[in-house]
Amino acid sequence: MTLHQASNQPNLKAILAGVFLLFAATPSWGETPARVGMILWAGCEDICRGVRDHLANADPTIEFLTYDAARDEVILAKNVEIAKHADLDLLITWGTRVTRATVGTIEEFGQGSRMGDTPVVFTVVADPVGARIIESYEVTGRELITGTRNRVPEAVNISGLRRVMPAFNHLGLIYETEAANSRLKFEELQMLSGEMEFTLTAGPLTGDDETKLAQMKAALVVMQKAGVQFIYLGSSTFLETYSDVFTRTAIEMGLPILSPYENLVRNSNAYMSIAARDYDLGHLAAERALEVLATEKPAGEFPVVAMEEFAFVLNASAAKELQFFPPIDMLQIFEMVND
Repeated sequence: MTLHQASNQPNLKAILAGVFLLFAATPSWGETPARVGMILWAGCEDICRGVRDHLANADPTIEFLTYDAARDEVILAKNVEIAKHADLDLLITWGTRVTRATVGTIEEFGQGSRMGDTPVVFTVVADPVGARIIESYEVTGRELITGTRNRVPEAVNISGLRRVMPAFNHLGLIYETEAANSRLKFEELQMLSGEMEFTLTAGPLTGDDETKLAQMKAALVVMQKAGVQFIYLGSSTFLETYSDVFTRTAIEMGLPILSPYENLVRNSNAYMSIAARDYDLGHLAAERALEVLATEKPAGEFPVVAMEEFAFVLNASAAKELQFFPPIDMLQIFEMVND
């Protein structure tokens, strides 16, 4: 269930105003269709599809090009160069790793960007300020860079866990030391553990995929013995890629997983998520891209736009296997899947 309120009574003035704004904001590309590119780390998933569909609905003449790194740093570097010389009107980037590779950091380029004159809209970046992609959400400090915010504040996640498990006081986290977004998430939760009075047991992953899988399994064993009550999947593309192995191993150890990725609840064995829907986030990124394209303002003058609606999703199959359901009052706000 998505947490928002809506009125059933139509407001004619609001509808007419919305129609006017829609037409007023819809850009006209003239004789030359706009070219929008998107650099991806692991294929075109729901966010990418949300971008594609929203752009097509807004203007079917827009040419949408994707550059998939297929989880390969070498291919990513090549795609950045290809996109840079592809005569794009705007580029969308997916994830912290891709965005840093594409635009560089403030220390590297100041107000500029590795993409030169091409405006960039980033998405799925857990902490763009901490990753030094931008100065702040309100003022990016990069002339041609803006983006979207999709992550639920971690304090909300911890409060949500305590509503599901009132006695919660011990969180496990597995993170990638070589991924900036994952490392920053560990540092954020480490600081929050003192403020919100819970114990954090963390397991770092480093090396190739086979090594990381062995480290992941060993970390889960340690966490089970330490009395961890929930595992948090914090900004790890690796664990998302190997979601079935990760979530199945955890559930067999009696460890429920809180995932920032809704798809791991719907399509794998994660217990619950409090997150923005991926497809909706794609719409948000596309909408920001259209706003940039429709004006003469540099992209950097647009603040980073945040998702305002989050969904609570519970994997009923995982809950049954763990023999652990939220209290009745919490069940009313969850969307149940895999029942």
